[in-house]
Amino acid sequence: MLADSPSAQTLNSFQFTFEAYLDHASRIEPDPNPTEYDSHSLSDSIGRFQEEFGRTYHSYRAGSYHFPNDPTENERQEEQFEILKIVMDKRNYLSPFSASDPPRKVLDLATGTGTWAIEMGDEFPDAQIIGTDLSPIQPPFVPPNVRFYVEDSTEDWDFATDFDFIHTRITIGCWSDMKTQVVQRAFEHLKPGGWFEMQEVDIVPTSDDGTITDDFPWRRWAHDLIAAGKYANRQLNLGGEPLAAWLREAGFEDVHEVVFKIPINGWPRDTFLKHVGMLWQRTLMIGVSGFSLSLFHHYLGKTVEEIEVSLVDVRRCLFDQKVHGHMNFVVVYGRKPETSAFGV
Repeated sequence: MLADSPSAQTLNSFQFTFEAYLDHASRIEPDPNPTEYDSHSLSDSIGRFQEEFGRTYHSYRAGSYHFPNDPTENERQEEQFEILKIVMDKRNYLSPFSASDPPRKVLDLATGTGTWAIEMGDEFPDAQIIGTDLSPIQPPFVPPNVRFYVEDSTEDWDFATDFDFIHTRITIGCWSDMKTQVVQRAFEHLKPGGWFEMQEVDIVPTSDDGTITDDFPWRRWAHDLIAAGKYANRQLNLGGEPLAAWLREAGFEDVHEVVFKIPINGWPRDTFLKHVGMLWQRTLMIGVSGFSLSLFHHYLGKTVEEIEVSLVDVRRCLFDQKVHGHMNFVVVYGRKPETSAFGV
């Protein structure tokens, strides 16, 4: 009787596309060495992070990125994301996309915890969003249009040249030469008319009233970090680089630069800026040890104890509201011409 039912007739007429090894009549052979295979699988080795200084670091291309990827740093990155969204008036980008003119294919380089890519996937559900990073620290459940890949973006990009939006945010320490490794490749991998946006921070604080001097502890620390980065062949102050000039030299048009001042603590009178400054102070306090340990130890020859002692004054100075310091958060974006004179 079951064979005569409408549902059975529908199943009988349905053209299944399963491979033979998935057919119910096929025999599934067991792996003779499952433990050996599992322990040497690529995904397992990537997910088994390097441990040093009581922190964890990425395993894929181990040693090429000197900041940790453990829960402490990941939570700090999440807080940093929210702060920058406040600073940008609840926006994740300044490039001219909207619900009526959405991107169709987006690449987020050095995606970190993946929050930016996830929110872009929610905002543009018909777009394909790709995030890449050295660490698989992104959440397992994401919008269906979002994909994350473990990749070293300092090497050639294994993607088609059909993106209409490529993005980076706070990628200090990721590149030896961002101009050639990112800006020029972004130009090559964008569709004509596509947009590239960089959001970077100048880690060397300054002030409008001269209250930050060269001997300000965080400023001294920042210069030490930049020096260690040079030994490690990594750029540590991208917000202080001529980003807009890089885009123009690569061939981008309609290049825009917007600079947001982020107070280093709650010194401003304005309530909004005071709130932002207090939040930024917190993320700096949480992050400074992780920023310092690997670079200062391996490239400046300092012991962990020496590093932590040196950071006492660096942390303390962030509470001095007589110093009216801020960091520049720089957003630069530009468009690839419809017809490129560069032949791309």
